[in-house]
Amino acid sequence: MRLGGKIPLAWKNLTEHKLRLVASVAGIAFATTLMFMENGFRKSILDSMVNIIERIDGQVVLVSRTLYTLSVPFSFPMERVVQARGVEGVAWSGPMYTVTRSSYWRNPETGDEERICVVGYAPEDDLLDVPELKAGRHLWSRPNTAMADDRSRVERFGAFEPGQVSELAGKRFEVVGTFSLGINVQTNGNLVVSDRNMMSAFPELDGPSLMDRKAHVGVIRTEPGADPRRVRDALAEALPPDVRALTLDEFIARERDFWDKVAPIGTVFYIGVVMGMIVGSVICYQVLYSDISDRLPQFATLKAMGHSNLALYRVVLGQALYLALIGYAAGLIVSHFLFQWVHRMTGLPMDVARNNPYAILLLTVLMCLGAGAYAARRLISADPAQLFA
Repeated sequence: MRLGGKIPLAWKNLTEHKLRLVASVAGIAFATTLMFMENGFRKSILDSMVNIIERIDGQVVLVSRTLYTLSVPFSFPMERVVQARGVEGVAWSGPMYTVTRSSYWRNPETGDEERICVVGYAPEDDLLDVPELKAGRHLWSRPNTAMADDRSRVERFGAFEPGQVSELAGKRFEVVGTFSLGINVQTNGNLVVSDRNMMSAFPELDGPSLMDRKAHVGVIRTEPGADPRRVRDALAEALPPDVRALTLDEFIARERDFWDKVAPIGTVFYIGVVMGMIVGSVICYQVLYSDISDRLPQFATLKAMGHSNLALYRVVLGQALYLALIGYAAGLIVSHFLFQWVHRMTGLPMDVARNNPYAILLLTVLMCLGAGAYAARRLISADPAQLFA
């Protein structure tokens, strides 16, 4: 329905009172921002939990059959990594180690010990696709040296700088360089060390011979043109049942699913998104119900002139849609700056573009249309004589 064939009545009603419009948009923007932030925290945490796995330079991995998350690594015999080299389609295999529960770095400024994620592998293997680690392999291959993540929490570990000397697991280590990866909710920083330095800091992984060592992840590089899924199946058939072969994509998906569906992270933030929708629905309902109440005589006139209930219904839903789009745009802008601030403060990978913005738009529109449909019941159920009374 339009005024004079140009201006939609829904838009005219919504913008007539400027202060009310600003307050209404602010309310919807608040709800939209809340949904963005809840979903953003969920996705950033899930991304942070797989940031190491995503950097693995391989197509297939071997893990312990009992592994459920890399944050609680289960070891398996190094022999399995060696056996994998004889399987068809495997070009190369090597071990990688991750320790998070028993690895502590001493803050050189405060003397406090803080838990840190330690990743170990042979520097020449280039198991992580991180340019700084590849370029500096000659540095951290030396005894008692480590590369540090420059996005680690400074207040926990101090500022990681080349030449800094402190203790890892009670042993003296020197930071010889930095790289950029990002933290997660389990630990506030990352160190990368050579396999020999890993064995020195955590002797429980070592053994009298290579075959007696333990591994946490076996990284498999397939031959050119080989299908990783076929290589995975071949490994599953050839190796004992104490290990599981997964493509890298499957490994990433399993890790994300654990934190999203098994751990409470996904549930908590899903509830937050639902609460944002509820808050927005209540705000939108109150705004539209108040506007309908103020305009009952005008709607009565339209109804007496022969406009159908459906036409009036479309006016209210039009107001709800305009309110949703404007509120979403405002919430998107606010969320963009909040995401940047959270990223700077926490190091979590917060990014609006990777935060399902179209899904949030859809939820905002559904939220407002639902509230508008509910608010319009009073208008649709009344007759013109009652409205003029």
